[in-house]
Amino acid sequence: MVSLSDRVDRAIAKAILAAEGAAIGGAIGAAGGPVGAAIGGTIGATAGLIIGDQATVFPLDMICIPAYQAFMIQGTPAMQIYIRAGETLIPTGGNVEDVQEVLEQPKPTKRRKKNPWIQFNKKFTFRAKRKNESSQKYLSMRTQAAKRAYNKMKRGGK
Repeated sequence: MVSLSDRVDRAIAKAILAAEGAAIGGAIGAAGGPVGAAIGGTIGATAGLIIGDQATVFPLDMICIPAYQAFMIQGTPAMQIYIRAGETLIPTGGNVEDVQEVLEQPKPTKRRKKNPWIQFNKKFTFRAKRKNESSQKYLSMRTQAAKRAYNKMKRGGK
């Protein structure tokens, strides 16, 4: 179960990602003047909220480099990570517990053996309820008829 403090931590992490996205989008959009900065900031904040909340599946093979060396597209960065297509990036918000919650599979519950009376009763058809008949009277008559039919079936009848 997720506690309130975990939810607050996630909300703070999402807000930080949205703020970072807004700053990056605003910086990119600043080339188009103040209007471009405002539009870029809005798009960046929206992207930060979406990315901060969902796992990302990489659609193709990628090579990741450290963010502070992003300007070195032509150069050789300090570290490179090869990511295959189909791998998933799980947002953690800085908490390892978040990743463990996502990765844990729920244990399959053992199914109970189906009760033959309940199975029979679901399939049993009875006449429609009459206008002047109460629901209680109708249900008790239906149950009695179902009991008789079930016992007859168990004894070898049809």
